[in-house]
Amino acid sequence: MRPFEGIRVLDFTRVVSGPYCTQMLGYLGAEIIKIEDRDGDSTRRGAGDAVLKKENMSATYLMFNAGKKSMTLDLKQPEAREVVMKLARSADVLVENFRAGAIDRLGLGYQAIRRENPGIIYCSISGFGQSGPDATAPAFDGNIQAMSGMMAMTGEPDGAPMRAGYSVCDTATGLNAALAISAALYQRRDSHEGQHIDVAMLDSAISLASQTIGPWLNGGIVQPRRANLSINFEPIADAFQTAQGAMILAIMRDEHVKLALRALGMEQFISDPRFATRDARVSNAKFIRDLVQAELMKAPASQWKLRFDEAGVPCSPVLETPEALSQPQVQHRGLVRESIDAKTGQTMRMLNAPFQFAHDGPEPNFPPQRLGTHNEEVLTELGYKADDIADLARRKVI
Repeated sequence: MRPFEGIRVLDFTRVVSGPYCTQMLGYLGAEIIKIEDRDGDSTRRGAGDAVLKKENMSATYLMFNAGKKSMTLDLKQPEAREVVMKLARSADVLVENFRAGAIDRLGLGYQAIRRENPGIIYCSISGFGQSGPDATAPAFDGNIQAMSGMMAMTGEPDGAPMRAGYSVCDTATGLNAALAISAALYQRRDSHEGQHIDVAMLDSAISLASQTIGPWLNGGIVQPRRANLSINFEPIADAFQTAQGAMILAIMRDEHVKLALRALGMEQFISDPRFATRDARVSNAKFIRDLVQAELMKAPASQWKLRFDEAGVPCSPVLETPEALSQPQVQHRGLVRESIDAKTGQTMRMLNAPFQFAHDGPEPNFPPQRLGTHNEEVLTELGYKADDIADLARRKVI
């Protein structure tokens, strides 16, 4: 039995941060009822397989919405709010990622839901939190990266600030929300009380940077842009070109330097005072980097990887996404899951949870679903008759 089996989650989230949160809960066994407006989550209309895209099942939607029942509701209509209140009475968790205040204006805020179900765990995900001077400002991953300091410390030293290659603030926020919900459910087991959780993307992004923020808080040192150089400016801990492909050496300790020098065939420098300590290496960074770079150009990255692995030196070739997913280790972990779309026959590929259990571990309950697939099922469970459901559809409530 998976940890959250028997837990019902009402999912009012869209795009990335909220859907990633609820998908993690679903992988752990929770029943997720995803409430979408009649046009559906905007990510349904993204890129990906052409056949699935025509079915409003884009690549982005597939990645964040496995195992969720899909229900449509026009939340601006009173009848839709009535449905939500009925659902809330049997729910354990409600997750929303509207802009702060928006769901309250719909009459579905925490206090309104709490009156129906005092034990509800209600999680609000937003860019900046539910209060404060920026609470109602629009937020997407890009502007959060900029506001958190992430972009200012990313890029070439003399170049422009750079954002990360994917929506790291969104996914980190989703994980924080899933952790907070898990803790609140555990708390409720003893307190028998509900909880309102307030998760902000900006808070999450700044928290991710704890290692680089620490020197500023405790010394006034601002982390500069350093391209691919390590956080401690170790000159061998950087990205280098090889005879074929780029690779990064993740060398952070004195003993790693010695191991790397042996693997590079440069044992004569082990006793060289310029290599003896990190401060000495930083002072002689150009000399050391030029030596290492010249040696690495004598073989391709794949061969250096074998040598460094045998020597115990942390390293990796710089891989594109197809190479990263085809690595034997990734395949061994079973991170990529496949299912066949019943209507089109197309293969849908998704990622499993990034953790494993010895037993009863994470897995999706079923593949991502088409918009409104579970309208009838959910409404019937709430006591609606077939004529009632048809009337709701006719009046575009669902």
